[in-house]
Parts: sequence; C-alpha cells; structure tokens
Amino acid sequence: MFCNTELDCYQNSIKIAYFISEPLIYICFLAITLYLKNIPGRYWLISFIGCCLATSLFYSMYAIQSNFFSTYSAYYQAYFPTTRFISKFAICILLPVFLLNLWCLRIFDISAANILFSWHGRVTRRIYWCATLLNTVMSISIIYGLIDIGSYPMEETWVSIGLMYLILLVIIGLLFWMNLMITIKRWHDLNMSGWMTLCFLVPYVGSIGCMIYLGFAKGKSKANRFGKATFQLNALTKDA
Repeated sequence: MFCNTELDCYQNSIKIAYFISEPLIYICFLAITLYLKNIPGRYWLISFIGCCLATSLFYSMYAIQSNFFSTYSAYYQAYFPTTRFISKFAICILLPVFLLNLWCLRIFDISAANILFSWHGRVTRRIYWCATLLNTVMSISIIYGLIDIGSYPMEETWVSIGLMYLILLVIIGLLFWMNLMITIKRWHDLNMSGWMTLCFLVPYVGSIGCMIYLGFAKGKSKANRFGKATFQLNALTKDA
C-alpha cells in the first residue's frame, strides 16, 4: 500500500514532492525559454533543457517506483545507459554549442550552426582548438559511458538496447560531422582545399602532422578564394 498511517502518507507526500521538484524546475525553465523568443540560438537551449527534462523525469519516475512500487525496477534499470547518453549529449554537446553560439554571434556575428555544420567559409585557430577540445571531452565521455554500462544490474530489452545504440550513433555522427566541418574550414583559412583532410588517413605522420599544422599555422588576414577571414565578418557586416 502507498501508506498505512497518516504519518506515512505525510512522509511519502514529501518524498514525491522532492522527486518531482527537479522536473518541475526544468519545465519552468523550458516555458521561460519558449516565451523569450529573442534569445540567440534559443533552439540549442531548448534542446538542452528538453534533454535535461527527459532525464530528470526518468530518474524521478525511477525513484518513485523504487520507493513505492518495486515491480518494474529491472525494466527501468534497462534504460539507465540510454538516459546517461542523453544526459552526456545535453551537457557535452548542446550546452557547449549554445555557449559557442553566443560567443560567435558576439565576436564574429555568425552562428555556431554555420561554423559547426557547414563546410563553407573559414575558421581561425581559436575556433579550431575550441572545437577540438569539445570533441575530445565528448569522446572521453562516450568511452567512459560505454565502460560504465556494465556496472548496471539491468534486464536488457530490445527496445532499450536499440534506443541506446541509436542515441550513441547520433552523438558519434554529430561529433564526426562537426569535427570534419571545422577541419575543412581550417584548411580553407590556410587557403588550401578541404580535400587536404584526407591527409589524416595517413597513419601516425599524417594525423599528427595535420593536427600540429592546423592548430598552429596562422591563416591569412586577407580574403582568399574561400572568402573573408572569420574575424573580419563582424566588421564587414556592420559596414554593409
């Protein structure tokens, strides 16, 4: 039963209120974000809050059923790895991209989506290193998450396994694409074709040499065949 005495009902009500407090906070944040339409790159922020809300709801439901209904504990535990990947996706990709978007709009007057998902244009060494750091942190997080999966005593289902690997493939695909686009545009900044990225396929020497060259070689401040320098875009927009 849910409670046997009045005191039990009072204590259980406090527990439930505590468990659902975090999702309610995220719902409030989501409502505020949806209302404030002038936030730059707010769709990144909405996606971040949405993922946090989904994971928070899952953990709250798991806590409630663990305390009051233990029948479906194994079923919920099967989705723990998926929930962790969603949380890592939100913290390590969506939130940094939102912050990067604010920084890029302020400094360069271009969006993060233009930098991370398009091969047109150029990027500076600073943006290249920021993207490389983001990719490294997320890759380490994914590896840690894969290693940590075995620590969950879970009853696996086809749905939980399929959902987990689907989210994992989406995360890896996004990371690969963002890293590829940044690398191509870094070659553009050095007035070289994006096909130079294939040099990374050369074992050892190619990848290490390309990373050193792309990370430390200074791009031309003047326009080249791939367009204007990134740090000139803000001034050019204002002049126009």
